[in-house]
Amino acid sequence: MDVASATETEMEMVLAGYAGLGAEWIARSDGLSCDEIYAPVADLLPLAPSRVLDLGAATGRDAAWLVSLGHCVTAVEPVRSLREAGLRLHPQGEIDWVDDRLPGLERIDVAESYGCVLANGVLHHLEPAAQQSAIRRLAPMLDPGGLMIASLRHGAGPEGRKAWPIDVEALVGIARTCGLDLIRRVDKGSIQPENQTAGITWTWLALRRSEGTAGG
Repeated sequence: MDVASATETEMEMVLAGYAGLGAEWIARSDGLSCDEIYAPVADLLPLAPSRVLDLGAATGRDAAWLVSLGHCVTAVEPVRSLREAGLRLHPQGEIDWVDDRLPGLERIDVAESYGCVLANGVLHHLEPAAQQSAIRRLAPMLDPGGLMIASLRHGAGPEGRKAWPIDVEALVGIARTCGLDLIRRVDKGSIQPENQTAGITWTWLALRRSEGTAGG
């Protein structure tokens, strides 16, 4: 098996791991406070109603919160059971669900652009080269002056949901070559007790697209 095939197999295992999560996990995840989760960067979110791309949207918790702030959200989630849970829990018409995944986003129109792109707890499921490919794919989807927010997980993943290491400096460097300026970095612990026990930490990045950057 070549490297690409092995990596794809590992990703399929991650997706299967999420698909196997039951109602208890869904309820616990959906019940987390977005105000607490996004505290490191919430003040940077657009004030005016904007189009937001939410990657790895899971149950739609974050998407619904963004709608409550006045935004319209494209919620990208490749796991059918999580999309179905999201549609049930958060039926707001301002959430457009899409079955797609990073790094390719093959079902998202390349001509679409967004005022904000969120990648909350997603990139660690991609191997390092794919993490960089994801940044390159997402950067031109931002409006000039648009904001990308990424939370990067550090530490081992739960069984069945592999977590790859993340080189924060390398990703910031790739983002810079794509016309994204780092405006904030916050390193912090997890808000979930089980992750705290496991030593999981997070890095939050806020990256803004330069006003004069040409589209992709």
